Amino acid sequence: MKASLLTVVAGSVLLGACAEKPPEPPRPVPVSLPQKIGDYWYLDQNWTDAERQWYYSTTQGSQIMPYDWFMALPDSSLTTPLEQSYFHQDLTRYGYLAASKSGWSDGVLPVGFIKDTDPKDGATWIGLTCAACHTGDWRVGDKTMRIDGSATTGDLYGLISGISDAVKYTLGNTAAFDVFSRRVLGPYATDAQRVDLHGKLATFHKEFATFVADSTPASPWGPMRTDAFQMIFNRVGAIDLKIPSNSVHPNAPVSFPYLWDASKQPKAQWNGAVPNGDRLTALARNAGEVLGVFGKAALKAPPSKDQYYYNSTVRAKNLIWMEELVRELRSPVWPDSIAGKVDIVKASAGESVYKDNCESCHKVLPRDMTFTDTPIQMIPLFNWADKRPETVVDVFTKTICDPAKGIPAAVKAGYISVAYESDPTMAVDAACRFLKTGPIEGVVMPPIIGTALKKDDLAVNVLANAVTGSLIGTVIHDRTVASLLLDTSWTGAKDVRTPTPWDDPPVWKTETGAASASVPQPSVLVKDTRAFTRPVKGKPVDEAAQALLRRLKERTSPSSEQASAAAATNLTTEPTQAVKDAEAKATKALAELIQSILAYKARPLDGVWATAPYMHNGSVPNLYEMLLPASQRSATFRLGTHSFEPIKVGVDQSADDNTFTFDTAKPGNHNTGHEFGASLTDEQRWQLLEYLKTL
Repeated sequence: MKASLLTVVAGSVLLGACAEKPPEPPRPVPVSLPQKIGDYWYLDQNWTDAERQWYYSTTQGSQIMPYDWFMALPDSSLTTPLEQSYFHQDLTRYGYLAASKSGWSDGVLPVGFIKDTDPKDGATWIGLTCAACHTGDWRVGDKTMRIDGSATTGDLYGLISGISDAVKYTLGNTAAFDVFSRRVLGPYATDAQRVDLHGKLATFHKEFATFVADSTPASPWGPMRTDAFQMIFNRVGAIDLKIPSNSVHPNAPVSFPYLWDASKQPKAQWNGAVPNGDRLTALARNAGEVLGVFGKAALKAPPSKDQYYYNSTVRAKNLIWMEELVRELRSPVWPDSIAGKVDIVKASAGESVYKDNCESCHKVLPRDMTFTDTPIQMIPLFNWADKRPETVVDVFTKTICDPAKGIPAAVKAGYISVAYESDPTMAVDAACRFLKTGPIEGVVMPPIIGTALKKDDLAVNVLANAVTGSLIGTVIHDRTVASLLLDTSWTGAKDVRTPTPWDDPPVWKTETGAASASVPQPSVLVKDTRAFTRPVKGKPVDEAAQALLRRLKERTSPSSEQASAAAATNLTTEPTQAVKDAEAKATKALAELIQSILAYKARPLDGVWATAPYMHNGSVPNLYEMLLPASQRSATFRLGTHSFEPIKVGVDQSADDNTFTFDTAKPGNHNTGHEFGASLTDEQRWQLLEYLKTL
């Protein structure tokens, strides 16, 4: 009887399931369905296609090598005949995303690769845009979704080493150089012109091959990752400063962070090392990124107070527009029609699991609200037994940063205890790296109010000096940059107010390439309400900003009070109280900087489904494994595919086009830590996973 009753109940449930359409996943606000444009499906992320294509195609000042050289470079690794061999013809082999033909692109170069024309001399370069690293493809069945602001599958080290190999091959192979020179110079070039081209290419190769060699990691990064800090420090310290000994082999690759919500966070980078609280620091953050992807800065002691800045290739105005456009970007909503429907029952149960286990660090951003600031939580890697500034600095410099001692010695001595088990290599490297400052030793950036660089200084300080000097240079050369930063009524790329004479908004194009008559409107306007810079007590923000700019324009020398203090310091054998106070203040600031960098950032998880692999270093292939104890996560897994696995939510391990094996035993690759799901039942994990799809 009981069995019969169960049969009837089960049959009724099945009939009801057939008769009624399953409920849709919760959608707090209306979301447009995926839209197919060309070969790709785009999700509703609050960008028009014109805005998206502008993001893909706008230069930021990246200059890898002369554009005509890059387009002419043959490649011995390809199977095509030499005359038909072009290095650029299949950059998807390095994981970069194929471009679709449109009014913005001829489809030859991948997304994020552009021709950069230097406004100073008209020279053309091949460069990278933000989109090269921050646009991702995910394929489910025969549909490929292009996710704006997500991580690329590109292999940056593979790309630069491939360029270096192709140049070396061209220089050493007579037939290859003949093909190259005909493409660059034409068929009627003289021998003298060919010899000159060979010499210039050889000079480039010597410098670029040295950079690649110095950037070669102990173990390969693979796709979707780069050691961002060490690569930037190598570029600035070894190439821009021209001090080869400043280079180190990068050993702490991190995933390319996803961009939605990032521009509204108070700190940038996985370790929160870069402030991002106002318009000026946001511009500085982006300028530092440019210097890391082949932007150039002439770092030398300013010749006089009349040129207190550095010349660079940084395109500040484009970066300001880009920042505003990225502020409009929203996270992608799980695409039911492509990846399968969310289990609404499990997702509902998973919401309470999230509140109990995740929300204290990863805040929820409801989609029916517009945010101008994104909440984050910095998770310290270590607990300090003694937090006095002088002790923190001493332990940091003499133990943690000592290669012969390091973190194990600091723990054993009782100076620190481990608070967060995630691989600390990236954070420690960023905090410990020092650079010889060479030609800019003693230089103060910004002038007057900045701090002079020491002979050997923290790499983050040297980078800040380089970025600040480069940005002052852009203000000096183009005063409209300052106007854009100071105009608090300006809302960015979506601004439709009456233009003023200094306005130079981006040209939005249609799919046919014609200039649009009007700026496209967003579905949600995210106005940048941040100030130009943090206010000075007792002074309005604009007044403080204007005063700073006047000082820069006037190239004012240090005040008489500062000069007198410096003279007094040099004449006395016993430091004055003022000097002691200044040293204590500097030590306290350094201790605070050290502790802030030795942490990892927890951010809201909206759109997290589209950002595999997980952890700051990409060491976990899917969201399901993120909820397991570290001992049960994959010790090795495969990367490189665009194929998406919607059940466990992450990289499809069964895909044939995975090209790289990720080994979590390698330094910098450890998948330990973040075990907040370890105590859950397996049913709770699957419930939580369904809920994460709805964020």
